[in-house]
Amino acid sequence: MWDKKTHPKGFRLITNQKHLSEWYTGKKQYPTLIAQDDFIRKHALEYFEEFLSLSKIEISRIPQQMEASEYVQITIHSLFPRAKETYRKVSKYFSSTSEASNTKALAIFNNSKGNLKQLTTLLLKRNIRNFIRFLQLKTGKNYSVTFQFIQNPFEDATLIAKYIAEQLELRTPFRRAVKQTIKKVQRTSIQGIKIQVSGRLNGIEIARSEWKREGQVPLHTLKASIDYTHQTAYTIYGIIGIKIWLFHKK
Repeated sequence: MWDKKTHPKGFRLITNQKHLSEWYTGKKQYPTLIAQDDFIRKHALEYFEEFLSLSKIEISRIPQQMEASEYVQITIHSLFPRAKETYRKVSKYFSSTSEASNTKALAIFNNSKGNLKQLTTLLLKRNIRNFIRFLQLKTGKNYSVTFQFIQNPFEDATLIAKYIAEQLELRTPFRRAVKQTIKKVQRTSIQGIKIQVSGRLNGIEIARSEWKREGQVPLHTLKASIDYTHQTAYTIYGIIGIKIWLFHKK
């Protein structure tokens, strides 16, 4: 049976939501640019997902006189790097790749004072440079990549969904994962949250859907700022779908 529910973000595009891709072109070039945006987002995940928890990727295009010289601005929203997780991921990267022979990286990594910030900055700059070089070779256009870091992961729907997915993949009971998430969201300025999980919950044979809501989540109010996302958790029992609705202030 077809799902007839309206997408919360598409429903509010003319009021308080905007497209993640901001550009304008004719109908002949439109399919090509859509495919390029999908290509950029796909490979941005490959370059940065290993070290950062990404929320969304915004793309804006500034047309030039020559089509090949079009300037593309990429803004990546991600969680601010946490010390323990970043150190573990970065140390694993430098110990398992050819970057371990880099003298500058080794000097920072072996420093007893633990200059994690310098090491993370070095790694991000290197990945940004490689990512831009890769895109330029594929499309021949000019690119710029900037980051906007999110301080609290429980104020962003995508990061909340990823957190729940990680908990489910670690075999945490879904009710406990949902309750813990709601408690952490209530400590922020979020007005309301709704969480829905679907699939073989806790390994039962028959799939079902369950949801829990705290606070206000006005889905029919256009002026309400609703942050919506969906993620997939790959558990040993099968795939579990996760949907998050966050209600910010009007």
